[in-house]
Formats: sequence, structure tokens, C-alpha cells
Amino acid sequence: MGLDDEEDHDDTTPQQIYYGQLSWYQTHGTPEQLAKFSAGGPPPPTKKDGVTGKILFYEVNTPTVDEIAALLEAMEQAGWITSTIRESIAQLPTQELVAELKARMVERDSGPRPSAAGTE
Repeated sequence: MGLDDEEDHDDTTPQQIYYGQLSWYQTHGTPEQLAKFSAGGPPPPTKKDGVTGKILFYEVNTPTVDEIAALLEAMEQAGWITSTIRESIAQLPTQELVAELKARMVERDSGPRPSAAGTE
């Protein structure tokens, strides 16, 4: 049995494994162990990780303009944001935009959020 066979039986993605291990280090590890483990951030998301995986990855790894555009489109198509919200946050600096999108993963779009109001 090769790795391909094992993946068929285990639906856990590398990113999900990373966050499970990160949780363990946060609870049971030393600050040094946690810092060493988390220094590189999560692995790149797979298709199964979806929008959430992309947002978590982009928190640590700055996305390109094309990656941001694709993420905004995917979030709109999935119903996480409306086209109006998409337009209002699209001009935010990258890290602010990623933080705004992460907040929307927790709370479905219910209109403008305070951090999106008054965007440049």
C-alpha cells in the first residue's frame, strides 16, 4: 500500500493534521515547542480545506492579487459575502482583508461590519 491508498481511507488533510498538532502544542507543549512548530504556518490548503483553509493559509502567507480575487469570488459564490460587501472590502490592505474574511467565516454576512465601514 502506498500513500495514495492511505489517502483514500483517511479524509484528513495536511492542514487539518497541522491544526490538530498545533492544538496539542498549545495545550501540552512548551512555549518553545509551540513557537518552533508554528513558525512555518499551516501547509497549503487542498480543495477539501475549501475557503476556510485558504483564509487560514493566507493569514500567514501573503496571497497574490489573483489569489485574493479568487478567494473573494469563492466566498461570494458560497454565500459568505454579498457582491456589495465584496466590493467594499476588496480595496482593503491584504492582511486587513484576510482578517475581515476570517471574521465572516465565523459570522455569516449580515451587512457591513464596523471594520469594513469607512474603507478607503
